[in-house]
Amino acid sequence: MKTVFVSSEATPYASTGGLADVAAALPVALKGQGMQVCRVMPMYRRVIESTHAMRDTGWRLDVPVGLRTLTAEVWISEDEPVVTYFIRKDEFFDRRELYSLPDRDYDDNFERFAFFQKAVVALLDRLGLQADIVHANDWQTALIPYFLKYGIRGMGREQTEKTVFTVHNLAYQGIFPAETFPYTNLPFSVFSLAHLEYYGNINCMKGALISADHITTVSKRYAQEILTPEYGCGLEGVLAGVKDNLTGILNGVDYRVWDPSRDHMIPANYSSKDLAGKQTCREHVLQRMGLGKQKDGDIPVIGMVSRLVDQKGFDLLAESMEAIMQHDVIFILLGSGREEYQALCRTWTATWPDRFAAVIGFDVELSHEIEAGADIFLMPSRFEPCGLNQLYSLKYGTVPLVYATGGLDDTIERVSKDADTGTGFKFEEYTSEALIAELERALSLYKNPAAWKALQLRGMEADFSWNQSAAAYIRLYESLTQTA
Repeated sequence: MKTVFVSSEATPYASTGGLADVAAALPVALKGQGMQVCRVMPMYRRVIESTHAMRDTGWRLDVPVGLRTLTAEVWISEDEPVVTYFIRKDEFFDRRELYSLPDRDYDDNFERFAFFQKAVVALLDRLGLQADIVHANDWQTALIPYFLKYGIRGMGREQTEKTVFTVHNLAYQGIFPAETFPYTNLPFSVFSLAHLEYYGNINCMKGALISADHITTVSKRYAQEILTPEYGCGLEGVLAGVKDNLTGILNGVDYRVWDPSRDHMIPANYSSKDLAGKQTCREHVLQRMGLGKQKDGDIPVIGMVSRLVDQKGFDLLAESMEAIMQHDVIFILLGSGREEYQALCRTWTATWPDRFAAVIGFDVELSHEIEAGADIFLMPSRFEPCGLNQLYSLKYGTVPLVYATGGLDDTIERVSKDADTGTGFKFEEYTSEALIAELERALSLYKNPAAWKALQLRGMEADFSWNQSAAAYIRLYESLTQTA
């Protein structure tokens, strides 16, 4: 069976978060279970400037975008387990960021990703790949089912591929003004209530929910949540109509990358059999964050690696930080996002210079160092389709403290009263009071080294590898290809 995995980002080439990690690991796991897989993504500036081995195939694709016909270059990387094709068009992708600047999205995002998706379909036709499955992800690839059906010029196409569309985050739907629809070159009947039209605008996510052969989300709990008004982001009615084609498949962890026993990005390796290296990692990350004097193991280190947005709980964190820092803790944070939260991080650094430190930006190596060096990993997300950092934290012996939503609720078992079961701490009301109460439970247990170590080991021995998830996807693919 042949599968083409299409994503707007993928580790190690270009990443803004969990989607890139999934795009890196899932195709590899699928290949490991016998599938033929390739991956397609845009060739961003980060890719161009990277040291990854890649070459120009020499293929050039003519791609119509409205009244213009543009040329896409096709590059290829074969240095990863799965072959990756890159669609290069510097006009669209040679930019500082992938989707947006700190204060705004790129104005031409619809045109950029319409071009990318059409180039993907043109590449499939150029290769004569005859793929069984095209697996698209999030709004940047949500129109692919339409381009596979109608062709990149809207004149029709003999489609043989089945389509799977994964919702990684329903909140980001790709909503654009109606006047941008001509960039698609699709029949105008597609801009209708039955397809892309949404309160007078284009809604890419809506289109994929309606047009894909099957929809997946990244955890079972999130698949249930998005059917409700609270989490449906305005599309719960559309989802209700396709719920029989909706499946929740939990994301996995790429333990080739996220395993403290062999992680080359941390200063000392360790495992559940020998935790000694974790103290070295703790001292290293504190030194790097400018908190090198705070090496006392009696003071727990709280870590966060996150986008600085409301979804990730920063509204709740802003309300709770003073109460958090009234406790004897050290807080280290890595992330970027809304300017108001970046400013808050600077304020917190000035207020508690010996116990709070933040790095604004994205740093892969530092994210690994925080996972290894922290004692508690905080994820107070308002909603979280799956979440990966809580799974990384388990493997690194860094105890998660999460809000009970989506994949966080699916993957973290709350520590029991006697602390002999559970893998982390979980609060069920999205309030500062509930967060602080659960933090105090964690801090109380931290004072009992034996109980804390037992908790760490339970988490480290949990298995969230991609094997089970990949097998579930293969069963889904097979069910689609076996239907007429």
